[in-house]
Amino acid sequence: MTNHTPIKKYEFEGALAKICEGFIAEKRAVGYRYNTEAKKLSEFSRFSSSFDIPADTLPEEVVQAWIAKKPMDSDRNRYARLALIKLFAEYMLRLGYTAYCPTKDELGKIQWSYMPYIFTCDEISRFFAAIDGLSYKPYSVSPRRHTVMPLRMLYCCGLRVSEATNLHVKDVSLTDGVLTICESKFGKTRYVPMSDELLQVCRVYAIDNAVNPQDYFFRAPDGGLYDTRSIYAVFRDTLWKAGISHGGRGKGPRVHDFRHTFAVHCLEKWLRDGKELTSALPRLSAYLGHNDLTGTERYLRMTSALYPEITALLDQKYGYIIPKDGGVA
Repeated sequence: MTNHTPIKKYEFEGALAKICEGFIAEKRAVGYRYNTEAKKLSEFSRFSSSFDIPADTLPEEVVQAWIAKKPMDSDRNRYARLALIKLFAEYMLRLGYTAYCPTKDELGKIQWSYMPYIFTCDEISRFFAAIDGLSYKPYSVSPRRHTVMPLRMLYCCGLRVSEATNLHVKDVSLTDGVLTICESKFGKTRYVPMSDELLQVCRVYAIDNAVNPQDYFFRAPDGGLYDTRSIYAVFRDTLWKAGISHGGRGKGPRVHDFRHTFAVHCLEKWLRDGKELTSALPRLSAYLGHNDLTGTERYLRMTSALYPEITALLDQKYGYIIPKDGGVA
């Protein structure tokens, strides 16, 4: 098995095709996979083909049409389109081309359609008690997978789902308890320490499952990568067994909410322990793999809302860095 997600090739059309290819090539040359972005830029190149575009030029009308709200369009999707076309425009300008570079203000106030579900400590206990109670048939190729599966790492380490499923045996150090997260979001590689308790569970799991260094640590029955739909199916079934209500499609809880819960619980513990958040926040940001502090700081607002008894402390000491609106990245 390879340690990297395969680089996917996409065709580009229209007057900007060659520049699109150059942009993607440059990003990949510095270490980004850029599969999702390449696919979206390919869609943009087809979209731009319907406009009469001067050679080597990105006109404002094309950019505005691309980021315009579409039927059933979410703010998150519009923001993703703007972020990509902004990077592309900056690339063109750097090379001396004429390009219109949009700003975030052009989308107006962003209202994310989903508010993360933060599990209570009691719900977390019930959920993993239910996970540990799952039974698998004796001939299962992963008889101990219920002891960890990716789900436990999502909460205990605040990982993204893809970061957990893409872990290889060599990325999980059972000696010092450190995970190596390779090429995550934003193209970063980082090291994530595990708790002693999680390390012990991983060691038990590895007895029956960890084999070759290049194998996936969480191997699907066929030895390959776990499909996120399979993980979500177990997640939903376990929610029901643990007595945790699900609000329905688009309302959560979602698997990704374990990551949000990890961050909020971490901040809540630090506040109760009297930790200095101005120095702790950068550490949490690096641990989570955020590109900057903005995404991490938003968890402060959620922490304040969920724990009213520490709101006064937050306002007094950290009110100047608590965002008043916005979602969590």
